[in-house]
Amino acid sequence: MAHNRIDLRFILLAALVAVLSAAAGFSLWQLRQEGPPTMTAALRILPEPRVIADFELVDQDGAPFSLERLQGRWSLLFFGFTHCPDICPSTLYDLHQVNQAMAPGEGGTAAHQVIFVSVDPERDSPQRLKEYSAYFDPDFIAASGDPAQITALTRQIGVAWRIEAHEPGAENYTVDHSASVMLTDPQGRLHGVFPAPHDADEIIHDLRALLD
Repeated sequence: MAHNRIDLRFILLAALVAVLSAAAGFSLWQLRQEGPPTMTAALRILPEPRVIADFELVDQDGAPFSLERLQGRWSLLFFGFTHCPDICPSTLYDLHQVNQAMAPGEGGTAAHQVIFVSVDPERDSPQRLKEYSAYFDPDFIAASGDPAQITALTRQIGVAWRIEAHEPGAENYTVDHSASVMLTDPQGRLHGVFPAPHDADEIIHDLRALLD
């Protein structure tokens, strides 16, 4: 009887080791798929850049904002809304710090741009977006569009958002949205993601590594 009990314990222990080994192997595979963790402080790089189909939004000046505006330099895209009480202000402040640290100098052109996309077009008119984004940084670009236009972009790059049901014209309602900052390359493809919570120094470190 004692011998059988020992055998059973041994079998259970062996099974547990096998499960834990499989789990560790899967975790290692996930890290490899996200890219070498030693190369970036915060950026999670896609195994392959993701092509983004064209889309149509409107910027803070009322001008068209499409895929063409993402081409030519690196772009940091953050999705939120101007009535956001916490995540949006803190993230935009971090991105302002990134802009200051990455400033090209007098007469130079920045190698990156910051784009704030509102997912709350009912309250966020181009004029409001212009005033709101300039409060954090005059170099920020802000854009929005109708829900279908916004969805045409967010579905492609994995940004989730939801507007609480409300009466037309209501001023007080909540908006849920992803807090990640998305990074596109100079070809306008999704290159990686800076997941929340954000650290401006880590974003600066990773951008400099890309530009170098």
